[in-house]
Amino acid sequence: MSLEAFNLNLFEHLNAPIGANIYMVDFAIFIANDTLYLLIIFLLLSWFLGSRQSKELAFKAVLTTVIALIIGFMISSIFPHPRPFMIDAGRTLIYHAPNASFPSDHMLIFSSIALSYLFAKEKNIGVFLLLLAIEVAWSRVYLGVHFPLDMVGAFFVALFTNIIMQKIWIKHGANLIDLALKIYCFIFSKPLQKGWVK
Repeated sequence: MSLEAFNLNLFEHLNAPIGANIYMVDFAIFIANDTLYLLIIFLLLSWFLGSRQSKELAFKAVLTTVIALIIGFMISSIFPHPRPFMIDAGRTLIYHAPNASFPSDHMLIFSSIALSYLFAKEKNIGVFLLLLAIEVAWSRVYLGVHFPLDMVGAFFVALFTNIIMQKIWIKHGANLIDLALKIYCFIFSKPLQKGWVK
């Protein structure tokens, strides 16, 4: 069996069947779409209300994610792979633009941030976010906008990016976070003085 055939076969097993439970579909839509906003809120709170360490963790996670997304964009531009609905595979239960599917941007974001926290030895947050990333991966395949290998590929791009970022951070992390904090203090000087943010 070819890798493409394996990918399609696995997709057909994970994709929502005809007559899927409406509550399962609603749950999948929430995981696929809305958890991203919760993740963004978590990172914003970590930066605006957290300690220096919380700010550093959030900043490193976001920077790692941006780099991972750039790498993912380059991969999808060079090796574009159609989404399931573009080849009439399975059932699609949410709207998505007909662009390249490999690697998944959602999985890149969640796994990059999860691995960033794990690499920083923040086990509880990292494990929780990694489990959430797995749920996101399942939901987007279940809803028919991604193939399983889109998720596997995204995870390995995120892992590669985190390994590289870890090496960069050891040498330049202190300077990067100092610069980010200086810019932050300059832009948000009044809210900081009033104690609205930290």
